[in-house]
Amino acid sequence: MFLKNIQASHIDYLVDVLTDNGGTRIALPAAIKDLLHSEKEDKKYTEKSLRHLLHEFQNYGGHSIGNICRNILNKEPPSYAEILTDVHKKLNGTDSKNKPTQQKEREIVFGLFGNEWETLPDHTRWERCTELQVLSGFFNMNKNLNFDEKGAVIGFSSVASAAVLIARGVKSIKAFSIPGAIGLAAQSMGEAYRITIPFTAHIAMLKMIYTSKPSHQ
Repeated sequence: MFLKNIQASHIDYLVDVLTDNGGTRIALPAAIKDLLHSEKEDKKYTEKSLRHLLHEFQNYGGHSIGNICRNILNKEPPSYAEILTDVHKKLNGTDSKNKPTQQKEREIVFGLFGNEWETLPDHTRWERCTELQVLSGFFNMNKNLNFDEKGAVIGFSSVASAAVLIARGVKSIKAFSIPGAIGLAAQSMGEAYRITIPFTAHIAMLKMIYTSKPSHQ
């Protein structure tokens, strides 16, 4: 398992994303939340807790727009590859279905975090993943990217400024305020993206740090 070889502080971030920094998520079983918090305090994660962490991430991924129908039909949570594709589409990436996993990961990381992706504080990465334009689907990450002649991303665009990345003063949103059954569905999707976007972006970043070969998850 990839996460077994990752330093605990990076897992801490994923636990915070999943549990909303220790808050309450209705769909997250209390026993799993308590287990993750306990191991976070111990600064050591067992394979059991890591599997729970990934399984809950997949469950939330099944409530996003791109995966909710597949989840109902298959009765199985989507894979990391499916969630990655959905997040890439949500950020208005191009050719999301056909691009290799590694390329989508690099585009997400550079598109959201820029060239300073390795040095950004955790709270800044989290904020960039949960801002209004990102969660509402109006963020266009391609405007922030430089591509080589083969179409591979090579970094953050030199013409993209902090203002282009997003109006950083805009607060993140936890759900969409729409009444009735449609509102409940939108709230579920909004909550799902508050988890899947920062979680996926962080996994993609870790794979860029810890591995040098394309992933086939």
